[in-house]
Amino acid sequence: MKWEYKVVYIDTARWTSTGLPGDVNEQFDKWGADGWELVRTESVLHSGWGWGTYTAGIIAFFKRPVAA
Repeated sequence: MKWEYKVVYIDTARWTSTGLPGDVNEQFDKWGADGWELVRTESVLHSGWGWGTYTAGIIAFFKRPVAA
């Protein structure tokens, strides 16, 4: 089976006190409906001046089978 991949960066500056904004979830739902499967996430860390290390973003990796 052959696969195609999608890599998406999610900026955590858009997070709310309850988590990701709704439009991110809506976009993930659309990709899922198009056959994309979330297979992994990675945190993008940043060190600020006197702030310590924090998560600046998330990279999400998706895959789906290539239509034959």
